[in-house]
Amino acid sequence: MASDGVIQFQLHHRDALLPDAEAIGILSGLRDALHARGWIGRDPARYGGLGYGNVSRRLAGDAFLVSATQTGHLATLAALHWVTVTAASPATNELWSEGASKPSSESLTHAAIYQACVATFVCHIHHPALWNAVCAAAIALPKTPASATYGTPAMAAALSRITATNNLPFVAAMIGHEDGLMAAAESPEALLELLDRLSAAIATAR
Repeated sequence: MASDGVIQFQLHHRDALLPDAEAIGILSGLRDALHARGWIGRDPARYGGLGYGNVSRRLAGDAFLVSATQTGHLATLAALHWVTVTAASPATNELWSEGASKPSSESLTHAAIYQACVATFVCHIHHPALWNAVCAAAIALPKTPASATYGTPAMAAALSRITATNNLPFVAAMIGHEDGLMAAAESPEALLELLDRLSAAIATAR
């Protein structure tokens, strides 16, 4: 777990003006909802005390707005906590961004998903109960190989393959990243509805 929260791709970042309120409004609402459910946050007893979880929203083409690295502990994000990813190359492990902060360490995986489908919203969450249920085959969800670890080209490639073979919205378990899941949808409502439904199914099955 030592790599969690650490940017592992080659980052080409430049300082830039903050995104406008309209661009981050809906995305902030989605992020707040995920944080309120505990799927984004920080727990001193888990993951070495590092923050976990991030969200993004497609802009033009494959560019997207994403929450900054290590902001999971914040209940609500300010404009300076949002970063624009202008381009990404999962194959060469490179990402280009601009903003007042550096992008989430899982941004390369977000980029791979956007490049493989028409999703407008993507999130990376930690949901121990759901992740463990997938690992135990108690629930069937797409999953990445255990050999694909956090924030790597292998993880990005695995999520790209999953994205290409699953309809939106979808949730995929990151087997090589403890408790981690990625979800993609065309609206924040669809994304939350699917995650809430899966979470309720797991709670009922206990």
